[in-house]
Amino acid sequence: MGTREPEELMKDKLYHRIAILHPQQLTALLGKFLKDEAISGKLILIAAAIALVVANSPLRGAYESFWRFNLNIGPAGWSVSQDLRHWVNEGLMAVFFLVVGLEIKRELISGELRDLRVAALPIAAAIGGMIVPALIYASLNTGPEVSRGWGIPIATDIAFAVGVLMLLGKRVPLSLKLFLLTLAIADDIGAIIVIALFYAEVIHGGYLFASLLLIVGLWVFRKWLIGRLWLFSAVGVVLWITTHHSGIHASIVGAALGLLAPHATKPSEISVAERLEPACLPISTFVALPMFAFASAGVVLSLGAFDGPASGSVMWGIVCGLVAGKMLGIVGATWLMVVFGKARLPKDTGWAHIYGVGLIAGIGFTVSMFVTELAFGHNEPLLQIAKISIFMASAGSAVLGSIVLMINTTGKEQEDVASQ
Repeated sequence: MGTREPEELMKDKLYHRIAILHPQQLTALLGKFLKDEAISGKLILIAAAIALVVANSPLRGAYESFWRFNLNIGPAGWSVSQDLRHWVNEGLMAVFFLVVGLEIKRELISGELRDLRVAALPIAAAIGGMIVPALIYASLNTGPEVSRGWGIPIATDIAFAVGVLMLLGKRVPLSLKLFLLTLAIADDIGAIIVIALFYAEVIHGGYLFASLLLIVGLWVFRKWLIGRLWLFSAVGVVLWITTHHSGIHASIVGAALGLLAPHATKPSEISVAERLEPACLPISTFVALPMFAFASAGVVLSLGAFDGPASGSVMWGIVCGLVAGKMLGIVGATWLMVVFGKARLPKDTGWAHIYGVGLIAGIGFTVSMFVTELAFGHNEPLLQIAKISIFMASAGSAVLGSIVLMINTTGKEQEDVASQ
């Protein structure tokens, strides 16, 4: 019986560390997460491409009319009336954020975020990768109309970023993939906080108080709710409605529910969290994210969109924030952590790997598009410019990051051959 490669041993160790240890679902969650995110990235890309083609064809009128169709759901007094695009943004995206919240909680309980010494480096990198892009955008956009977009370049799209690393295959060390995953999860936490605090509409105190009471109730009675998925789901729906009426974007309710979902305390228990994730992950991967991409990516590609007085500053703020700001923030924060002895680079990685991941983290499609809708939803010209800029920046980040990582791998292989 031969010995296995070190990377395979590391995979086994990692898989067992964060697996769901349940008799009916002994699943390597990291492996599933990577595969699902890669599939999700492909579906988002296909949906976005279709939306672009339709929006720049004679079908544009039908496309816009479809998303403007108004849908009223719920009993009188509690009903929610929105067009289909807003139902996607606040309803389906709540499922996406629910999956994100579940993944974050799992990492906090049994994954890499559990050990702050291990998680410190990617968390610091994520913080740097949010602050620098925001500062770059804010420095270029000081007017009241355009300054609301400062949150657009702070986010990393996990689906696309992981998808790019998966395409690079064995050229990328497993430890670097884990670094990016942890960074992206910390990045998601930051993005959720930014959306909740800075992109709320007019706040209605009564509904907000009701939402807070429901959240406190879910926390206090979390042990009693461990096996009661139906009750947890019913309270979640009510929480979504009260949050929507409060003026806060209701999609973040998904993240709150994911973080509050009870986990089993006994091996024999099947918890709400264990039942929610396999139920919601396919909806998020195959429905919510592709539908969001199809609803949001229908941009008319025209040079005339950049004729406005603020168009140049918005474009450069987003492009420079995502492509340069993300990389500078991630590399800078990582360098500070290493220099001051607070952390070490991941195993089998060098600074070229960190530069490459910093560039790939500039792929900000999904959440960046989401924040764009919140920031410029009532300003169609800025909305179109911002979306086109996200396309350009995300594509540039993916290409540049891939080139850096491939060049680094090629150089390392040549060194290995020369030393033999």
